[in-house]
Amino acid sequence: MRFSAGVLLGFLVLPCLLYGADGNVLWPKKKPLFPAIFSFGDSYADTGNYIIEVDPRPYNFSPYGVTFGRPTGRASDGLLPVDYVADGVGLPFVPPYLDKTQNFSEGANFAVIGARALDQTFFLQQNITFAAPMNSSLSVQLRWFEELRPSLCNTTRDCGDYLGKSLFFVGEIGGNDYLACLSAKTVEQTKRICVPAVINAIAAAAESLIQHGARRIVLPGNVPMGCLPAILTFYPSPNVSDYDSYGCLRKINALARYHNELLRRSARALRIKYPDAKIAFADYYQPVLAFLRTPELFGFDRNRTLVACCGGGGQYNFNPAAFCGFPGATACADPARSVSWDGIHLTQPAFKNIAKSWLVGPILSVALGLPFV
Repeated sequence: MRFSAGVLLGFLVLPCLLYGADGNVLWPKKKPLFPAIFSFGDSYADTGNYIIEVDPRPYNFSPYGVTFGRPTGRASDGLLPVDYVADGVGLPFVPPYLDKTQNFSEGANFAVIGARALDQTFFLQQNITFAAPMNSSLSVQLRWFEELRPSLCNTTRDCGDYLGKSLFFVGEIGGNDYLACLSAKTVEQTKRICVPAVINAIAAAAESLIQHGARRIVLPGNVPMGCLPAILTFYPSPNVSDYDSYGCLRKINALARYHNELLRRSARALRIKYPDAKIAFADYYQPVLAFLRTPELFGFDRNRTLVACCGGGGQYNFNPAAFCGFPGATACADPARSVSWDGIHLTQPAFKNIAKSWLVGPILSVALGLPFV
């Protein structure tokens, strides 16, 4: 693959603008790389919708937000990838859509903790009765965006310019769908039935946004779910061969890899169908594996890579009867030494390192129109 001198210059210069010697984001605040960011997804992206729509507990109570300095409704001890991306491109944190006191001119976050890609109808058709705690699927989040859109721009030309230059995240999403499927089906059945349906829903959401004027879209993939303390607790196996060298469940990770491969294919198909749109896959999977492979490089404790910082005890410090933020759970002294915050979500340092890889990968790709898969 050959690049022009301008493209190569972008690869060389943009990372220097984004990061200083200490790794902090330094994109010039007076000239954001995008006019706005719009984010769709689940708990890996929600910046406050869940605590408004469902319940402020536990995510708006200590110890959530302890590293940031206060609880913010985020499912972590601090910030999420979308926060670091926003800061990295010169924009403020993306406000939750359900907080009607916010100014959405520079973006809105529609993600909700616990959200699924698929509507409840799909699960009922598959005889899966594991109900979602609320109706905040991708189709609902898209409807919220459509409700907001008239207030963002007026004319076709204005909307085309504003939305066409804005950055859209569709995901991470799908993990909650797979947990629902696994409550009634085997891993292989989930892989065969649920994964293609989830990917089709994500692709359909991206296509709908393109039809609304979006031209810069990032599709974050799935984490290695078999490495999450919650999954390791819920699906223990007496067979040592079911675990890989990191101690993660092989079959569950294979499910996540299949999700990511289909999502990459969908990104490529959308780029072919809409050649004027810049669409990139953003990887969660490999960065998390890097944390497990060489934890010391990121400041993590090798003995706690699969142990939640905040939890209620057990081999992986995950106890659904004493979930982080509820009685019986306690937080570790230094979250920066842990990969996992509460057994499901990651710590701020983990999210920060993931966001840094995105800023010089898929974000750079959609900003400058560079090839990226």
